[in-house]
Amino acid sequence: MRDQIRRMRQLYPGFQVTFDGGWLVVWEGNLRPIAKTYRVQVALTLKDWLGDMRIDAPFPQVWLIEPRLVIACELAPDQLVPHIYPNTSDLTRSGLCLFDPAQREWTRDMAIADTTLPWTIDWLTSYEGWLATGEWTGGGRDHVRASV
Repeated sequence: MRDQIRRMRQLYPGFQVTFDGGWLVVWEGNLRPIAKTYRVQVALTLKDWLGDMRIDAPFPQVWLIEPRLVIACELAPDQLVPHIYPNTSDLTRSGLCLFDPAQREWTRDMAIADTTLPWTIDWLTSYEGWLATGEWTGGGRDHVRASV
C-alpha cells in the first residue's frame, strides 16, 4: 500500500489521503477531463477478509463526490447513466465502472495512479459527452441498464 500512496503522490499530488488504515486507503482529489472539474473519491483495499467478514471490493472503487452524478440526461431520460455500479439508496452516489473485472483488466500489482485515475478521466470524458448527446462513447461491455 505504501507503493500505491507514493505513486499517487508522484502522479497526482493534488490527491490527498483522507483515510489510511494500512490495508485500506481512501484518496480525494480533483480531475478535469474537458469542461468541468470533478471531485472524486478513490478507495483501495488489499484484503479480501476482515476476520470472518468478506470484503467485496477486490479492485479500486471510485465515486463522483462533486458535482453529484447526474443519473439521467435530458436526451435519455429513461436510462441510467451507463457504466456505474448503482447505489440503490442514492443513485447519485453510485460507483463508477472503469474497466471489466471479468476480463481481469486490473490486478493488485498495478498502480492505481497508472490505471484507475487515467480510466477515471476517460470515464468522465465519456460522461460529459453522454450528458451532451445522450450517447455513451466510452466503450466497454454493456451493462444491464436499469430504468430511472
